[in-house]
Amino acid sequence: MKSGDIVFDIETQKSFDEVGGRDFFDKLGVSVIAAYIYGGDKYIAYEEHEIPEFEKLLKSVVSNGRRVIGFNIHNFDIPVLQPYISWNLKELPTLDLMDDVEKSAGFRISLDNLCTETLGAKKSADGMQALRWYKEGKIDEIKKYCIKDVELTKALYEYGAKNGKVTFFSRDSRSRVALPVRWGMETTVNVRSILKDGFDKRKSVEIEYVSRDVQDDGELVPARVVDIHKILNDTFEGYCHLRQAKRIFKIDRVTSARLTDNSYKMVQDIQTSLL
Repeated sequence: MKSGDIVFDIETQKSFDEVGGRDFFDKLGVSVIAAYIYGGDKYIAYEEHEIPEFEKLLKSVVSNGRRVIGFNIHNFDIPVLQPYISWNLKELPTLDLMDDVEKSAGFRISLDNLCTETLGAKKSADGMQALRWYKEGKIDEIKKYCIKDVELTKALYEYGAKNGKVTFFSRDSRSRVALPVRWGMETTVNVRSILKDGFDKRKSVEIEYVSRDVQDDGELVPARVVDIHKILNDTFEGYCHLRQAKRIFKIDRVTSARLTDNSYKMVQDIQTSLL
């Protein structure tokens, strides 16, 4: 998170049912936009007639090399906002937390589920209630709700950036499951580079890894030391000192990696030394 980054959320005037379906984002209308500005450490709520002020804020994001952060903004908030903006919002540098969650889980998960299980905090209302408030003219209630959603999104983002994971409740397993995320963490390229360095030098690598192994209860297990035997496109194989067995790991579930001073040998190393 950098000074000038913005976390935002939008509430609409109408539902998809009222405008003829999910293809008509341009007809939904904005009731309230709420935003948090890093560096200014403040929350702001904009009504529809104040969107030109929010547009100026977005322009400053682009010109200063910052980004906007949100939850499901690529598939909802940005398409809803676009009719109000005089330039193409595809120019906007974005981080959509839903994209990472969906990639990791293989399906979409609600903000409420993630915040309840990760942060122990729930949304104060829902989108349907916000629509009813709009029809009743209760704009201040929508502002409070929208700001609360921004607070939750910000807290979820900061937790994921710090810990390399978030947690949700799985209806399939009826348990809490951890998901790896890369909001501000080492990139896959850097992790892969460290893994390769360990393999080439035959040095054990200490990794933090989000596991779905029932023995790990779907949690991030710190200080898992691995002797790497093989690296493929998306996975690597090695001896896991924690489990005292050979294991296969997914590279995108490694949230951090560190080369250790511990040396190891593989079977082919021993065979080569005997030649």
